[in-house]
Amino acid sequence: MKHGKKSIQHVVLMIITALLLTSCASQLPRGGSVADEINKNLQKNTRQSTTKSKPEILPPEVSAALMPPLNIEFSGINQKPIERRFDITVDHVNARTFFMSLVKDTPYNMVTHPDIKGKISLSMKNATINEVMDTVRNIYGYEFNRINNGYEVLPAKLRSKIFTIDYLNVKRSGLSNVRVSSGQVQTSQKNRSGSGRTGSRSGTNNSSSSNRSTAVSGSQVSTRSVSNFWTELTVALQAIIGNEEGRKVIINAQSGMVVVRAMPAELRAVSQYLRTTQDIIERQVILEAKILEVELSDGFQSGVNWSALGKGKNGDSVIAGQFGGSSVFTSGVSNLQGQTDALNPTNLASLRSDVASAFGGMFAMSLNIGDFTGFLEFLKTQGDVHVLSSPRVSTVNNQKAVIKVGTDEFFVTDVNTNTNTALGGASANQSVNVELTPFFSGVALDVIPQISEDDVVTLHIHPSVSEVTERVKQISLSSISQLSVPLALSMIRESDSIVRARSGQVVVIGGLMQNQTRNKKTSVPLFGDLPLIGGLFRHEKKITRKSELVILLRPIVVDSDNVWTDEMQKVTERFERITHLGSPPDVSDKAAE
Repeated sequence: MKHGKKSIQHVVLMIITALLLTSCASQLPRGGSVADEINKNLQKNTRQSTTKSKPEILPPEVSAALMPPLNIEFSGINQKPIERRFDITVDHVNARTFFMSLVKDTPYNMVTHPDIKGKISLSMKNATINEVMDTVRNIYGYEFNRINNGYEVLPAKLRSKIFTIDYLNVKRSGLSNVRVSSGQVQTSQKNRSGSGRTGSRSGTNNSSSSNRSTAVSGSQVSTRSVSNFWTELTVALQAIIGNEEGRKVIINAQSGMVVVRAMPAELRAVSQYLRTTQDIIERQVILEAKILEVELSDGFQSGVNWSALGKGKNGDSVIAGQFGGSSVFTSGVSNLQGQTDALNPTNLASLRSDVASAFGGMFAMSLNIGDFTGFLEFLKTQGDVHVLSSPRVSTVNNQKAVIKVGTDEFFVTDVNTNTNTALGGASANQSVNVELTPFFSGVALDVIPQISEDDVVTLHIHPSVSEVTERVKQISLSSISQLSVPLALSMIRESDSIVRARSGQVVVIGGLMQNQTRNKKTSVPLFGDLPLIGGLFRHEKKITRKSELVILLRPIVVDSDNVWTDEMQKVTERFERITHLGSPPDVSDKAAE
């Protein structure tokens, strides 16, 4: 009996152990469950997009085997009726009589409004009924609508019509500034004095109305973009219909409805304008950017040798434009002067060394290379390539897109000192008020695209790479007190330009060079830290690092679902490469807790 109980307990224990092992084996690793789910959803969406954009088509031999062709002909079935053509000539015929006689002995119906009046004269050869109706509408203003197997004719008088347009009910504005000044002179008003109090102000960033600043020399580029779509639409529609009595435009931006009361011809013009506007504002572009820093090799200290980027094997080409040159500031002319074929896209082999020297300034060019891979390989031959940022963003036509990656750190930008002096002058109290302002350190890029009808994209590009460090300044407040102020030292590389490129071309902005000097110290352990004689065991060397900032921008016009499918496929492949390179990120319940 005891042996039977032990055997039953042993069997139950084995079953429980097997169930536990099965449940553990069926669970996915915590670190990989979320990554696998993301990858599964990406592949699912890619398959769905591919299925929608590319319907499955059977091979011709399979279709022929499943359904052989039928040679039976049925007259009059599924055949579009051929419109009858005729010659017509009328002279001062009553309008109602004209329209009713037009469809006589034809399968079409004709309904005229009771207010139809006037006389019609015309002569047309080999015309259809629809062509005659269009001509009468354009010349005499009679409006007509197509009804079931016929027409209804309306008089040329004021009518109301409702249109719809899809757009956000927002007002957007953007401002982009690039300023270069060699000096600045500030003039402040004298310190104001009051009973028992004197004050002084010292500030540079946010000057008040009491300070006047005048730049000695320099340049400034300011680009402002304002989008007030609904207000501009109202003005445009009112200009189309005019301001005569009875005409009116009512716009409800919240619902996207446009109500227009005007003459039939004016309503047709409004309809055409709204259709064209809707097509233009719906155009979208995907902007793929790479912001690179090339640490130049010893043989390329003058900058990247752009003349080595000539005609490619697969028909790749370069179209470049000069924004500055090394000889402009010395001789007053650019190195490109007199070289009529230097930048000829059809003869890129003519690029010479002096052209590369002229590229010492900031420049931009457009490449027919398809993607960034080949260009990155080219830059690696010039030095070490560091990818600072690789953003991707989508935006619609004529709308600013801003990408910002970095940190904001606060620095002192204004100091107020107030000194309170007693009436007898025996004692004084001094208070200091400090104003802090955030300074951005990182990568910023703002782009405004304009897409033409033939997929040529005009881009306003404003990239900037800034690095802010702290520098302490000693400010003497009085003969007995000093103030240590941590000020911001900014190193900025930015450009502001307008370029044109076709969809898929790569826009390159380069020539933004920078020198950095750092001290490299090496020493013998322990001995290098000894006082007096430690210098004998240490070695210090100054290293100069020269780098060039290169911005790559590739616009892709979204003109079909295939573009979104291709982009989703690229994201899926990129995610798979990340998960294959290493273990997926550990996403567990601890993060939620």
